[in-house]
Amino acid sequence: MRLTLSLLFLALVLFPLSSAQLAFTHDADVPQEVAGGVQRALKDSLVERLPEEGVLNAVLECGEQGEYTLSLSYEERELTYTLLGEVEEFEKRLATVLNHDGLSLLETLPALGLTSFSGRGFGAKIDDPSYKEGDRFTVLDVKQRAQGVVVVAHVARDEGVLLLSQLSGKPLFLGMELKEQGNKSVALSFSLNKNMNSAVDLLTSWPLPMHPLSVQFGLGATMTSRIYGSIGLSAKLPLSQFFSAQNALVRNLSLDATTLFSAGYDTSLQELFYQASGEFGVTCALSNWALSLSVGNRVAASNAALLEQGLFLKLTTAYTYTL
Repeated sequence: MRLTLSLLFLALVLFPLSSAQLAFTHDADVPQEVAGGVQRALKDSLVERLPEEGVLNAVLECGEQGEYTLSLSYEERELTYTLLGEVEEFEKRLATVLNHDGLSLLETLPALGLTSFSGRGFGAKIDDPSYKEGDRFTVLDVKQRAQGVVVVAHVARDEGVLLLSQLSGKPLFLGMELKEQGNKSVALSFSLNKNMNSAVDLLTSWPLPMHPLSVQFGLGATMTSRIYGSIGLSAKLPLSQFFSAQNALVRNLSLDATTLFSAGYDTSLQELFYQASGEFGVTCALSNWALSLSVGNRVAASNAALLEQGLFLKLTTAYTYTL
């Protein structure tokens, strides 16, 4: 057999006790560049999705026409791939293929999980028609560890599929479980504008039937003299809807827009004031924490005078809890 002529090189990759194992062998004449790329693709795209007590066996062999054959087996399930083309692309192509085909190696799939990937978003088959645009899910791996957050961008009820966009987290793979978060959120934020004036706000958002719009309510205070309540509309559009969710920067960034009307009391002037504002910015989400930079325009006035008018630049950090 060809394997008996191969280099007796066995790479047994032991992950922490919470991960499965990879037993990888290859022919002697397989270039190290190819073997290394295949091994990395297996680790990143497949091993982490397997139960911790399992062992994934992988054998990489050279073909007669310059191709490579990768044979995978996990318990009683098997997969075989033929790798062709440029060596530099093997790792990327194999990782993409394993994302889908690797599902056949899993013994069971969650009742609600990621079932398809388009490059810019995910799909999840559903039996429950009650899900709505704006619903959020935590994505869990096989060991029930949170890997990211996705939001329902559209519900294709006729096909029974949720179309999902990633808001934050690590690379996601098909077969991962979805745990419902709810669609309402409460955020505590601290902001600082270009004049070094700061404010603290407690905001709650309720999604509207049309993604990505939400109604926003808030209570806040500036560090100078104003206390106020606000109501308005906001929109959060994940960049992963336009670019590849496999890009680490893209999957954690979103474009945000907000219009607010506020009313409150200015303690220094000892009178009521009213304010209207609109802003547009970019937000980077890291789990429940977020950092955003935005520009906007606002007008504030009391019954007696115009208090503020013009453009502003604002830096905001916030912690969000989803209900």
